[in-house]
Amino acid sequence: MNKNLSVLVVDDYPPLANAVAQILHIKGLEVQTANSGSEALHILEAHPVDVLLTDVMMPDMTGLELYRATKKIYTPVIAILMSAFAPEDLLRQGMAEGVRAVLDKPLDINFLMALFSTLKGSDSLAI
Repeated sequence: MNKNLSVLVVDDYPPLANAVAQILHIKGLEVQTANSGSEALHILEAHPVDVLLTDVMMPDMTGLELYRATKKIYTPVIAILMSAFAPEDLLRQGMAEGVRAVLDKPLDINFLMALFSTLKGSDSLAI
């Protein structure tokens, strides 16, 4: 794969979304941010991404609800959920529906980059 991964970072705490986005940008990824599920959907309608990196618990919708809505817009998206706290049943349901990974906050950026490198190495990104 020749192009960089495109990532949408979604978190209802803007400083976190922006910090993660800056780090990912420095690491060579194409990054956008959103601070709500509805804002993310608006962005995704115009700019589909390879990876949806989203908080699980947000005021307007959960990260799993966002992933479900995203799949209706752009099926090949890979979802990675991140959370400081989320109900276990919600996380299990997400994994059963195709979420690629669930990461604890604060994020381990080195682990996240290793995960992204496995995605970048895939021609189809369908792992």
